[in-house]
Formats: sequence, C-alpha cells, structure tokens
Amino acid sequence: MGLTSAFNAARSGMGVTSRWAESVSSNIANANNPNFARRDTHIATNAQGAATVSEITRAVDSSLDAMYRDEVGRTARQDAIASGLSAYTSLLGDSQSSNTILTRLTDFQNALGLLSVSPSDGALQRSTVAEAQELARTLNSAGSELADAMDSAEDGIGADIAEINAALSRLDGYNEQLSSGGLGASEAQLALQDKIGAELDALAEYMDFTLRTDAQGRIELFAAGGAPLLTGNAAQMLSFDAATGTLSAGAFEITPGVPGVRGISEGALAGKIELFSETLPEMQAQLDEVARALIAGMEDADASLAPGEAGLFTDAGGVLSEPAAPGLALRIAVNGAVLPEQGGAYWRIRDGMGADVPGAAGDNTQIEAFIAVLDGDMAFDPDAGLGETATLSSYVATLIASQNSARAEAESSAESLAAGAIAVQSTRMSFMGVNVDDELQQLTAIEQSYGANAQVLTVVSEMIDTLLNAV
Repeated sequence: MGLTSAFNAARSGMGVTSRWAESVSSNIANANNPNFARRDTHIATNAQGAATVSEITRAVDSSLDAMYRDEVGRTARQDAIASGLSAYTSLLGDSQSSNTILTRLTDFQNALGLLSVSPSDGALQRSTVAEAQELARTLNSAGSELADAMDSAEDGIGADIAEINAALSRLDGYNEQLSSGGLGASEAQLALQDKIGAELDALAEYMDFTLRTDAQGRIELFAAGGAPLLTGNAAQMLSFDAATGTLSAGAFEITPGVPGVRGISEGALAGKIELFSETLPEMQAQLDEVARALIAGMEDADASLAPGEAGLFTDAGGVLSEPAAPGLALRIAVNGAVLPEQGGAYWRIRDGMGADVPGAAGDNTQIEAFIAVLDGDMAFDPDAGLGETATLSSYVATLIASQNSARAEAESSAESLAAGAIAVQSTRMSFMGVNVDDELQQLTAIEQSYGANAQVLTVVSEMIDTLLNAV
C-alpha cells in the first residue's frame, strides 16, 4: 500500500470513528429517554478499500410499534368506560351496600307493611311517607349522577378531539419538514423521527389507526377502518355531533361501532363515544323504567284517583306521560297531597291521593293495594334490556348487578390489556432502547480504532518527513 493510500485510509477511518463516537455518545446521553430510538452506525468499505459510514439508522421495529399502539388503544377504551361509570356505579351501590335504590324500596315496602297493621297510627303514616321520599331522593341522586356522567363523557369527547386535532396538526408540520429535504440524513432527521414516534404513541391512547410512509418519507395515517386522517400534507380534523352521535374526520364518518363506516374502534375517544351514545343512555332507560313502574304502579293501585290525577309518586309533581321524557328518575317526586308542608296530609297514604276527607281509621284496603302492586309482577320495556316482567324489587336488583357488572368488566379488561401493553413495550424497549454496557463496549472499540488510525497517520507523517529530509 502506498503512502497516499495509507493516508487516505487512515483519514477515512478517523472520520468513521468520529461519526461512530457521536452516535454512541448520543445513545448514552438518551439512555433514559423513552422516546429515543437507539442509533445504529453501519460501516462499509468503498471501492478504494477505505471505511465509510454508509448510514446511521434508528433501531425500530414497525411490527412491535403497531402491536404496542394497538394494545394501548384497547386499554384506553376500556379504561375510559370504567372511569366514566365509576362515580355513578359507586353511588348506585351493590349487593353489599346499605343505602341503595333496592334497600330504600325494601324500607318503603316494610313501612307499608307496618302501616297496614295500624293504619290509623299517625307516626307510621309519617314514617311511610318519609320512606317514600327517601326512595324518590335516591332515584333522583342516581339520575343526577347519571346525567353528570353523560355531561362528563361529552366533555371528554371534546377534549380528546382537541388533543387528536392538535397531534394531527403537529404531524402535518413534521411531514412538511421531512418532504422539504433540508434535513438530509442528519441527526436532526433522526430526532424528528423520534418526535413522530412519540406523537404516534400518544395518539394511540385516543384512537386506533394504521400507518404507512409515502415515497417522500412522509407518514400517512388512516382510521383503523380505512378512512384517511393524514395523507400528504392534508390533515382531516375530527368533529363530533352530539345530537346524532356522529364522529367525522373531515368529510368522512368514522363513528365507532357503526356498520359500514370505515372508522375507529379503540382508544379513549371510542370508549367515551360508546359511553355517551350507548352505555349511559341504556342505563338511563333502565333507571327510568324503575321510576316509571313505581309511578304507574302506585297510580293504578290508587282507587281514589280521578282521571288525570297523580298518584303517590309523580313526574316532577305531575301525572306520568306516555312516553315519559328521558330523565324520569331525576324528576320523580312524592305527591304533595301527602306532604303537610305542601298543603297535604299524611293520612292520604292510607286513604289515597285523591281522598278529600279522611276515611275510616282502621281501613287498610288502600295500603294493601299499594303493597300488592309492589309485590306483584310489573311490565317493563324490553328495549331497556332487563326483561319484560318482574317484581319491582327483582328488577332493581338486576339493574344494580348489571350496571355494576358493566363497570367491573371494563376495569378487568383494562387491567388485562394494560398487562399486555406492558409486556409488548418491554420487548419493544429491549429492541429500540439503549444498553449502556453495549455502548461502553463500542466506545472501547472506537478508542482502539482511533488509536490504530492515529498510529497509521503518525507513521505516514514520519515517512514523509524522512523522504523530504533525504531530498
């Protein structure tokens, strides 16, 4: 090998060593950065036999990335459902709770039973009316909490859409930087790709999507069903119509769960839309059925009522309309006819809401009629999902169990899916993360390479000096 060739090879080796050292230093500096993908330096030999850095790449695995984001989206959807139901189901209680709709209904039935034995007892009349009020208030509280859950779900949908749109805008900006070509194969381009990866990881918590890269290196995003979200430099902003429950990306509908729609199915946004459009309305319908059955049953059992008069339980003080507007549980109230503070009298719990004057003190006929309707089978709307016929107490028990089960199932699914996401992320990080021990070993190799190339340059320099001195 001639002096020139030796000099060029050593100089090239020094350049390779320098870039390699920069890459390793960057890896070590970002060892604890979860959004950083390890840099791998690829060294090749050119036609003249000199070492060159062919490229520096990010250690990523697109399959692991997709698996992790899918698991994150599934977890977030179930977590959104569980979180959205938490406050309401806590208020609703369960079979072990001492203050639920079922226990209040039982207390009211027991009070009617005691009053039936002593229908003239004013204290029992008062306590029976008080139990009716407690039952109504418990339904009101559940209805109010359910309404709050609906409002929270709608607010959450708006907040998630704002985050998604902001992320799509940022990704659109990153695409412009990638397509400009100004970054080249520099560390700046690799750092930008890290930013894109972190942005996509965060976006996966809100919605599921598919990813591909175009010829210019720009990313393209599509909803899991295929509707475009980001193509070229055009981001489709999301919007939600609460009146129809429709989620759109630009002109494309991407509502989760709608047949034939190329939309999303996972992520926190999908979970909140499911809550807002399906789960909570169904729970409200079931709760309203309890209030409706209570109002209608007591009306039908009250022989003192004239047409158009309200029974013991009312729809905000009035008679029950058919069909009742949603939110009946929130509006149910005890008839003022039995409330002295509203001009009524306790004795009407014995004689009926339509009685003008007190009846026979020992007559428990009306009380027994109230007891019979509560103990007997009632008709319920099958569309509410809890059956067509049952006693009121068994219907309430089924409601409590079913609605608590919905939350518990979502929590269990979220925990299971989170464990899967953690496992995938562990594998993913072992592939793309930085192992400091490996990097330190590379530094040793870099030091040896640097020393060898420096020695060649020294020898070449000495030989050139010798030749010049000999002239």
